Amino acid sequence: MRESLVRGGVAGGAVRVNPVAASLAQAGLIGAVSGLRSQWGMAAVSWSARPTMAPSTRQALLTRPWVRGTTLAAATGEFIADKSPRVPSRLAPAGLVPRLVLGALSGTVLSQRHRAPTPGIAAAAMGASAAGAFAFAGALWRRTAGFRTDAVAAAVEDVVAASLACLACA
Repeated sequence: MRESLVRGGVAGGAVRVNPVAASLAQAGLIGAVSGLRSQWGMAAVSWSARPTMAPSTRQALLTRPWVRGTTLAAATGEFIADKSPRVPSRLAPAGLVPRLVLGALSGTVLSQRHRAPTPGIAAAAMGASAAGAFAFAGALWRRTAGFRTDAVAAAVEDVVAASLACLACA
């Protein structure tokens, strides 16, 4: 996906996208994942990182087995716990603040992966904003979806979060 991105408008029938805009879009997508499932954004960024594409120490750290194992364990734990009706609201400070922080962090790290001249603060803002918006959207979805059980709505939300993570990290 990244290799086809260039600056400017349309030439030869192909749409050309500004790499900074594409990088910010990826930051927003992975932030959205963190808004739906707080741990999944960083897990997706870590698991999609390759040592050969790591332009910085931060990127190389994500490819370490212990980091990948930790992010996978956190994402799996959240996947299981989310199906429980006893889990507190994602909109409570204890649920929302980690989503915003992890959305900002995963957005920043993902935006820096391909050396686009994207300001880290812009990527962090995009990731955190999307995380906040999708945290509220996910909560609204769960309340209004009309499924017989909350677990069914949660499963649909899992599919959406996984799809967004794949799209963001492609």
